[in-house]
Amino acid sequence: MKTIVKCTVSFALFFLIAAGQAKADDFDVTLNTSALTGPQILAFGFVDGDASVNNSVTLSNFAFSGGNAVGPADYMGTTGVSGDLGSAVMLNDSGFTALFTETFNPGASLSFLLSTTNSFAGTTPDALAMYVCDTSLNCYSDDPSTAMLQLDLTGNPLSPSSFTLSGATDQGLPAPVVTIPGTTMTTPEPGTIFLVGSSMLLAAAGRRKRFLGFR
Repeated sequence: MKTIVKCTVSFALFFLIAAGQAKADDFDVTLNTSALTGPQILAFGFVDGDASVNNSVTLSNFAFSGGNAVGPADYMGTTGVSGDLGSAVMLNDSGFTALFTETFNPGASLSFLLSTTNSFAGTTPDALAMYVCDTSLNCYSDDPSTAMLQLDLTGNPLSPSSFTLSGATDQGLPAPVVTIPGTTMTTPEPGTIFLVGSSMLLAAAGRRKRFLGFR
């Protein structure tokens, strides 16, 4: 009987510890950029939705298929962001918003590995968005938020269908493709909270351009 009790307690402790750890989910992101010419800006925004739990996003393995990153990176006066396109970009919710921008010369495509934790306190989720913009920070997207990729960290299991993906018709850009590493399937799904959060991002950065959904 004592052995059974000890095993039960051990299993309970194991699951409690596992539940308290923030598991990272990995996704490959690819965008066909062959329609773009001249320098462009790649931007990411990360919003702290609830201030109760912490999340972090790492973007790495950037490839430009004949293009290149120009640098330097600009964090637009925000905290919780580090790195650049030449190595890796790290975003966290230590501040209310984290912004990243860097110029790149487009090639046939843009690709990178996205790794994120996914903790949620049950109120407003943390949110990530990706933007592609011209050098005046006018961003390309058919979505009202001006983002091409959006992800809410709701604590539910993440998959490619968790992302909201949008093309940019005027620039001839298709929607990004999101896959689990080693696969090729993706299913875009509409709906995100980032339309509201993006306006807050720009207000915090003090920009007046039509950037990150701000009008």
